[in-house]
Amino acid sequence: MMNISKNNILGVCLLASAMVFTSCSEKKKKEVSEIEEPVIKVLSIDEQIDEIMNMWPGTYNNDKQIAEVESNGDKVWRLDDSGEDGWLHLQSHYIKLNAPTIGENVLYVEEYRDHDPSATYRQRIYTIAKDSLGEQIRVKMWPFKDKTKYVGAWENMSILDSLSVEEISAFPDICDLIVKNMDGKYNMKMNGRDCTFGSKTFNYEVMLSEGMFSYRDKITDKETDSVISTAANYAYHNLDLIKK
Repeated sequence: MMNISKNNILGVCLLASAMVFTSCSEKKKKEVSEIEEPVIKVLSIDEQIDEIMNMWPGTYNNDKQIAEVESNGDKVWRLDDSGEDGWLHLQSHYIKLNAPTIGENVLYVEEYRDHDPSATYRQRIYTIAKDSLGEQIRVKMWPFKDKTKYVGAWENMSILDSLSVEEISAFPDICDLIVKNMDGKYNMKMNGRDCTFGSKTFNYEVMLSEGMFSYRDKITDKETDSVISTAANYAYHNLDLIKK
């Protein structure tokens, strides 16, 4: 009969235990890995446009942000120009518009300050489309030629039923917002110094996510890059979705 010492038996037991422990550890790691790495669907360009058009429409304001700003003693730039260069208090309306003569995906945009609908801050038509190569989404902004005719249209969209492309004038392509999908958020911004007219360069940037629309903008000197105009030191204004 083979003579097996106690030391040999102990060694075999320890080796078996180590193998079992290693197997369990690897299994556990695999299970944790599968939990931590969910499958993320990669959206096509067309699907991204659809998601933006579903996500963006609604009424937004930054009441919460302004309350926090004021509680911190920071400046709020009011209509009477008190707190100049500070934070802007904004209400924004983004409304999907059926206007096939203008574009396939169209938004009507109207924003005003300090809860005063007559204090129009921004009024635009946005068209959202693929570039000529079909590889990139771009947002084109169309100001209204008549600055007062359609003010308040967010309350009565029927007044835009007769809107024609002749009543709006698109900013040139150099001022389009270039869109990037960032894990369910959409960053939209002008390309560097492209949007330059004369001695001034314009930059406007948007971050769109579910339930929030954030933006910042500034005008800088083309030669020196010094800031000519901005609000809150070019920080993001965060507007919460308050009505879909």
